[in-house]
Amino acid sequence: MKKIFFIGKINALYKDISNYLSQNFKVQMCVDDHEMVRGMLKVEQPDLVIISLVGLDVDSGKIFSELKFNYSRVPVICIGTEGEVESFNEFFKLEQFSLLIRPLKNEKILEEICTKLELEYSEEGVGATPEEKGRKKVILLVDDNAMQLRTLNEMLKQTYDVQMATSGMKALTLIGKKKPDIIFLDYEMPMCDGKMTLEMIREVEEAKDIPVVFLTGVNDKEHIEAVLRLKPAGYLLKPASAEMIFNTLDKFLG
Repeated sequence: MKKIFFIGKINALYKDISNYLSQNFKVQMCVDDHEMVRGMLKVEQPDLVIISLVGLDVDSGKIFSELKFNYSRVPVICIGTEGEVESFNEFFKLEQFSLLIRPLKNEKILEEICTKLELEYSEEGVGATPEEKGRKKVILLVDDNAMQLRTLNEMLKQTYDVQMATSGMKALTLIGKKKPDIIFLDYEMPMCDGKMTLEMIREVEEAKDIPVVFLTGVNDKEHIEAVLRLKPAGYLLKPASAEMIFNTLDKFLG
């Protein structure tokens, strides 16, 4: 999911736009403070930045300069009235910055984002990038049972890019190299069980939103309740049929 930094003063308009965009993007809200924005950008670079010009003063130009000089490849969309844009006109001469004049519908903002990020846009929502459409979805299988991994790999490899790990630590290494679209995770593994592995995955910023489905033979109430408190995407008991596996994949990957 593409990440957007939304900079501006927190008000009803700001919240409305943020809630709307959150349906298709991971939106990180940030107040219009230069030092705070700079700190956030150092931690994680977004795919796109939106700036609400409501109530911004000339000092907010430092945010524009920060984006211009240090993050020139990150597209920036500014939203404001004709009167609000005057203080920042110099930046709108640059290709990096684009301007949307209020009042406007949220759909227009979504359309502009899709144009900047080269995403397909329609009334039904946001589609995939050309690169995403051309690749197989990545599935990470985590299980210390090699036979189980081979069986699942044979079942899935024609349709998906299958990655396999025999431990939680190996799974984290693979996630760092190639982010999976979904993870099937065993519970009973030596050293680091499924519960611990899921907790570690959730600590990785880029991986915490990946759907994780437990695929395990553990079916006692105590263990299941402990896992469900972590809110996994699903819990399948072994042996899971091919129909159950593919139904799960259709649910999360389409």
